[in-house]
Amino acid sequence: MIDPSKAVRGAWAAAAIGLALSLASCGVEEANKGMSNMTLEEAKTKLLALQHQIIDMVPEELVVSVFENDSSSLLSCQGDKKKWTGTGQVELQPGLDRDKFLDQVRDRTKGMQGWTVKDDSDSDGARTVDILHDDGTHLIVGIWDGPESVQIDGFSACFDLPDYEYGEKY
Repeated sequence: MIDPSKAVRGAWAAAAIGLALSLASCGVEEANKGMSNMTLEEAKTKLLALQHQIIDMVPEELVVSVFENDSSSLLSCQGDKKKWTGTGQVELQPGLDRDKFLDQVRDRTKGMQGWTVKDDSDSDGARTVDILHDDGTHLIVGIWDGPESVQIDGFSACFDLPDYEYGEKY
């Protein structure tokens, strides 16, 4: 069961990290990608499917709570195109072997067609796994302290949505 106070705290933290990562992701190789005819729903579904797979990798006995946003404002991407951003967070009880978990995430996704996976680090030097699809779908997986949590920040491939009004959530 999700504790609402923790979910709100997690959502604010995730939003701040998501914004920082989205600004950083603008210069990544994906700037030249995402030129497909993907729809908003297809882009969102693809991102969430991998996010769910990663969340399911967390040992059930260590899960305190799970937060996933299912709606989000859109970010600009390549001219008039947009991208959907998502966050998944699993608050943990003590006991997760961080490197082993991140190794499993890396190893499971690197064999999937169209995905490039590499070890990376966040601005504090903590290890992350960077997962990028040929179409521009991008997930960053790391582990936070206080409370200990698996954090997944995601950015969909770019898609057309000409009638988007800034601030609308999808």
